[in-house]
Amino acid sequence: MEIRRANRGDQVAIGNLILPWDRDNGHRYQDGRGRVSEREFVAEDAEGIVGWISGQHDAKVWQFLAAYENQPDNLACSLIVKFFVQKERRRQYIGADLLAVFERDAQDFGRDLVVVSPDENGEKERLLSFYRKHGYEFMDPCSDYSTRPAWFMAKSLPVLR
Repeated sequence: MEIRRANRGDQVAIGNLILPWDRDNGHRYQDGRGRVSEREFVAEDAEGIVGWISGQHDAKVWQFLAAYENQPDNLACSLIVKFFVQKERRRQYIGADLLAVFERDAQDFGRDLVVVSPDENGEKERLLSFYRKHGYEFMDPCSDYSTRPAWFMAKSLPVLR
């Protein structure tokens, strides 16, 4: 199994992978309309791409978290936007490996916080268990959103020197 940065040539394979889960983005990637960023990573083996994580390191979602409510406006964190592992390949540490690579990339980018909003795709408990196992915790929403339940999970990363 190789975990590597995704490239433009991976668009169709990513589209095929995510199509059962996210039809709109799956079709966009299959058609070559999906934009592969340098913050996307794939898990690939002899069968092809079996996992994918996509995110950004310039997110401002910390503004929604009570613990970060009074931070300076120039603060940024990393955000996991999309994350998928082929259903038949789950529980083989592929997701853990993809997550670890994304977190390391966030650290290399100078980020010490990664945030995710787990999907409501019918497997909520499995997703919550996965993220908890890897150190993510629900964060209380800031006062502007205090009437809504927590929907972001976050993990603090050690700062690299």
